[in-house]
Amino acid sequence: MYSRRSRSLDMQIGVVGVGGGGTALVDALSADDAGRAANYLVDALALDTDASALANLDRVDEDDRYLLGAIHTDGEGTAGDTDLAAEIALEERPELQAAVDSLPVGRTDATVVCAALGGGTGAGIAPAVVDLLGQVTSTPVYALGVLPGVAEVGGDGEAADATTDGPRRSSAAGSDAGSGTGGGVAAGDDGDGDRSGRPDRPLASNAAGAVRALSAAGDALLLADLDVWRASGGTYADAWPRLEAAVAGRLGSILTAGEAADPTPERVLDASELTNTLDAGGVTALGTAATAVENGRREGLVGGLIDRIGGADGPTVDEGEAVSVATNAARKAISHRLSLPCDRTSASRAAIVFHAPPAWLSRRGLERARGLIEEETGVPEIRWGDHPDPTAEEFRVTVLLSGITTSDRLAALDGAVDPTQLG
Repeated sequence: MYSRRSRSLDMQIGVVGVGGGGTALVDALSADDAGRAANYLVDALALDTDASALANLDRVDEDDRYLLGAIHTDGEGTAGDTDLAAEIALEERPELQAAVDSLPVGRTDATVVCAALGGGTGAGIAPAVVDLLGQVTSTPVYALGVLPGVAEVGGDGEAADATTDGPRRSSAAGSDAGSGTGGGVAAGDDGDGDRSGRPDRPLASNAAGAVRALSAAGDALLLADLDVWRASGGTYADAWPRLEAAVAGRLGSILTAGEAADPTPERVLDASELTNTLDAGGVTALGTAATAVENGRREGLVGGLIDRIGGADGPTVDEGEAVSVATNAARKAISHRLSLPCDRTSASRAAIVFHAPPAWLSRRGLERARGLIEEETGVPEIRWGDHPDPTAEEFRVTVLLSGITTSDRLAALDGAVDPTQLG
């Protein structure tokens, strides 16, 4: 399924989804990868204790889907029980080893393990997967984790103060409570009473333990907070698809920053620079913002054909307007909807990608935008690249902040996670 159309200098990754939320993120990354001019995804695996969640995946090859713990769960998930998930990881270590050994790590620059950290399977098994990958590859292993909503209740996709009629449902197929994928049961209950004796596992407690374990096992931990994508008064179930698409899009923009572009970029952000940025360890957040701009392309089928044959002339862009668009997008990228609410001045490293029609990539605008982000974050050395795209209809700035040491959201998790002690 996964090809490598033009490697160039962009970062090539393998991805492993663990649990319902993690496998949904892998599906989203696969969809994002398929829509780009150059691929960054070399291979993808899905590991879960819920058979129905695995069956509902759209883009992961069936041969790359692994059902774990069937003897313990009857293929119905861990119901938020991280102790059970950890037991499964220990007992089925040979199966986990076989799965990670199937990844072509020799053709990747890094591996990313995705998991929703409130669920039992994601929180309990993902750290073991990261640890195993660290033993079989010399390239970095990163974790991409989703924090459960502050008001989220186990596996139902609703806020704690919401009421529902009939069976509880969550955002996607599966029954891993609190993973953002659940099949509609509260933590500790699979809906038919078979697991009613299991203790309730608070989502925040699961997430706190997973954050510590993943930080210790991996080279960096990218975090996304489900509350960032929950609309006011809306459900967490509705927030999940928005989170998946947004996180996949942001990560895809960063990973493909080094792809071949025509015209030639002012500067290329390549795989080695991304690795250096993430080498700060600890916690990483992603931000983005975009402004609609004219690209000078003709409309309609005939117009598009003329552009392809004769080439399209870019629009005439006022220098002052180009600077204004670049700086406004940069300001919003680090101040609105960072994937993890945090003190951006606590980051130690940063990487930026500017993606826009060539006429809008003014050298002065890029310098001003970089300067603004440097001033707002206090990061002394910012790695960056621009991606001229004649077909783009917006000026987009994507920012990666790594080495974050201050986040009230993390500190508020059950167990009071201290970001300064991570990584």
